[in-house]
Amino acid sequence: MKRMSVSDKVVTIVNYVLCFIIACITAYPLIYVFSMSISRPEAVVSGTVKLLPKGFSLQAFKLVFSNMEVWRSYYNTIWYTVVGTAISVLLTLMAAYPLSRKQFCLRKPLSVFFSISMFFTGTLVPMYLLINNLGLYNTRWAIVLPTGAAAYYIIIARTFFSGISDSLYDSARIDGAGEMKILWKVYMPLSKPVISVLILYYAIQQWNSYFNAMIYLPGRRDLQPLQIYLMKVLINNESAVDGGAMGSAAQSMISTQLKYVVIVVALVPILCVYPFLQKYFTTGMTLGAVKE
Repeated sequence: MKRMSVSDKVVTIVNYVLCFIIACITAYPLIYVFSMSISRPEAVVSGTVKLLPKGFSLQAFKLVFSNMEVWRSYYNTIWYTVVGTAISVLLTLMAAYPLSRKQFCLRKPLSVFFSISMFFTGTLVPMYLLINNLGLYNTRWAIVLPTGAAAYYIIIARTFFSGISDSLYDSARIDGAGEMKILWKVYMPLSKPVISVLILYYAIQQWNSYFNAMIYLPGRRDLQPLQIYLMKVLINNESAVDGGAMGSAAQSMISTQLKYVVIVVALVPILCVYPFLQKYFTTGMTLGAVKE
């Protein structure tokens, strides 16, 4: 093994130090919010929690989960994430596959069209009118259909498909397979890395989305996602618990902690998804980012 020079060692040490500092900066707000959510209400109100928890209490979690609006919002968010991600990934792959075939006559014009749409998109008013005219206003489909496929992810998937050997495509055609069968039987099993990246990105986008629900679901509180509920608690200072769930004095004491609990409740599920897709993430982004 080649020995590292002094300059290489210095660069390596500096890189490790910078990575450690960045990791600490990233982890601090997560640890702080979690510590605030499980500390004693008295410590939270007094401001003595700096990083690690002061005492231990799950009273705030019990109060939040006793509110049925939290469970309803959770269900809506999970529905939008699962259904929206499935639709988006399906549309993205079906759009990327023909664009990856050199014999497709509209390959270049459509590629240019998708590229232009990344820089020039429709404004809010035309989209609102479209959703309203299609009868999607105040329905679940107003959340999952308008964000069906992103041009950037289509280009990533197209580039990944283009890197698959043409010999596999030719062999399947010789055996009599059609385009859809080639896509599902040949290309899809080889595309787990880029599919995992698409699932991760679309799922995070759907989970964190609140603006579309705020615009297209104003009259359907029962269909609004968890992020709208979080916004009401953090920005509009609405109570995170039912008024009769506790006394006014106790509610005043724990109201600050409830905001941190709601953040943890909204954040933890999407963080739990990443470890299952992490092994495909780096490979998918590397292969998908290589230009033709």
